[in-house]
Amino acid sequence: MHLRRHRIRVLSVNVFLRVLTLFASLFPLKAISEPVSFGDVLQLRITEVAQTQDYGSSSQNTIVNIGGSDSSRGAVTLIHGGCWSNAYDRNHTLPMAEALSTMGYDVWVPEYRRVGDEGGGWPGSLEDIVAAVEFVTDKTGQPTILVGHSAGGHLALRAAQTGLAIDGVVGLAPITDLVSYGAESGSCQSMVAPFMGDETYSPDASYRDASVTLNAINIPVAVVIGKEDPIVGASQIAVFDAVQVNTVDGAGHFDVIHPETEAFSAVVKALEAIKGERR
Repeated sequence: MHLRRHRIRVLSVNVFLRVLTLFASLFPLKAISEPVSFGDVLQLRITEVAQTQDYGSSSQNTIVNIGGSDSSRGAVTLIHGGCWSNAYDRNHTLPMAEALSTMGYDVWVPEYRRVGDEGGGWPGSLEDIVAAVEFVTDKTGQPTILVGHSAGGHLALRAAQTGLAIDGVVGLAPITDLVSYGAESGSCQSMVAPFMGDETYSPDASYRDASVTLNAINIPVAVVIGKEDPIVGASQIAVFDAVQVNTVDGAGHFDVIHPETEAFSAVVKALEAIKGERR
């Protein structure tokens, strides 16, 4: 009799847990207040420290591979932002990379020369990204999807204009027009001139060449941006068709790289949509 009651209790608990799990999947709780800050992103942790590999001759030409036991969804090259400045490195994007790896992606995160590094800026930063992507393609034996945030989104989209063998680009609050962006006020906007090798903002043909030309990209492109983004505004995504852009209500500039946000869910959907287009 006691054994029977124990079995009934176990079954009841199991049923309750299954119902609770189903409820949580249907009605997920927001794990963090949005929009998130850069400080919120920096508080994220990764479970393992990945080993770096060299893809070029510069000390900055290193790449981290974060791949789980299942990488069946293919390769992703994640390009960090930070206003093209060497004050910011890839470390803040590693939690996002790890989150994508748990979903079955083989994630590669390159470092590259930035403003403040010898050879960084235009076109050295782009040359590094191209070299990193070619390295990933050689290592994996398959085209990769580029995911770039902010200035990294600019480099991802600009790299797609070079004829690289890639499957698509997901731009996360990408900077696209260096002429108009450099004319705005703000700390990131003020980095356009040094990125272009100028002491002061002096837009010319090189600024236009360094900007994104969408009709030169012949692969699928998706964009995710927060509606409350104070760093990259709507004017930077005006070049895209409406069907390419997902503007997430309540999200800011860093929600798109924080795995616990609604904006990150939109990023995952964008990746899946590009994979679907390339099948």
